[in-house]
Amino acid sequence: MTTATTDMRAELVELTAERDALRAQLAGDLPQATRWLQRKVWRQAAELDRLNRRVTSQRFVLRTLAELGRSLTAEEHRAARDAVTNVELRDRIAIDAG
Repeated sequence: MTTATTDMRAELVELTAERDALRAQLAGDLPQATRWLQRKVWRQAAELDRLNRRVTSQRFVLRTLAELGRSLTAEEHRAARDAVTNVELRDRIAIDAG
């Protein structure tokens, strides 16, 4: 299956679920509609977190590269990551530079 086909299938599944949730809402089954909306929000939050972690890692590497004027070795990347004192920020930086 190609990426385009997979994306279209995922979109179709999402639209079908949304349709079913709207039907449930119209039928007065608010808990089912609410559960669908809650799952959608959780999926979006997880995707946003994944994207945020990627951006944080890229910014970290770019700042380090700007300071060094060259690429980091894997060991330098790990050492620089480990030197970040803010635990939440450090956890958002990818362990491997790749």
